[in-house]
Amino acid sequence: MKHSRLVGVGLACFVLGALGQAGFAQARKPAFSADLVKGKEAKEAATALLDGALQLAQDGSWERIAVGRAWYLGGDKVKGQAIFDSVTNSKKVESSDWARLARVYAEAGEWNKSQEAFDRVLVMKDDDDSAMIEYGALANVNKDRPKAEALFEKAMKKNPRDFWHWVGAGASYLGVPPG
Repeated sequence: MKHSRLVGVGLACFVLGALGQAGFAQARKPAFSADLVKGKEAKEAATALLDGALQLAQDGSWERIAVGRAWYLGGDKVKGQAIFDSVTNSKKVESSDWARLARVYAEAGEWNKSQEAFDRVLVMKDDDDSAMIEYGALANVNKDRPKAEALFEKAMKKNPRDFWHWVGAGASYLGVPPG
C-alpha cells in the first residue's frame, strides 16, 4: 500500500510540474491582440508584430531571416542586418540560410551582397544545382551573362531534366528573376 501511495505522489508531482512548465512556456509566447495594431502608427504596429514573430521564431534560422527581411526591405536595414548577422554568426548556420539571405539582398537590389551570400552557399555545398540555377538566373538578370551561363552549365550537367532549372534559366533571359 505504501508503494502505491509513493507512486501516486510521484505521479501527481510530475503532472503538476509538467502543467507548470507548460503554463510558463505559454506565458513567454506572444499572443496576438488587436490592441497591438489598432490605432497605432504603421512602424509601431510593425514593431509589435515583428518583435512577437522574433520571439516565436526562437532559434529558427529561416524564421529569423524572415523577420530580418521584413525590417531590411521595410527600410530599417540596420535592424534587419543585425538579425541576419545573428543567424550567420551562429555555429549552426547552413547553406540554406545563406541562400535565403542572397534572395533578400537581390530583392533589395544589392547584387554584390547577394553574390557574396551565394558564393558562401556554393562553398558550403558545391553540388547544390538548385542554388546554382538560382544564382545563375539572378546573375543573368543582373547583366552577368558569362557567370550565369557557367552556373547553368554546371547545374544542368548534374540535373539536366529538372523542369524548374529550365524555367529559372529561361526566364532569366527575359529579365525575370527566380520566383
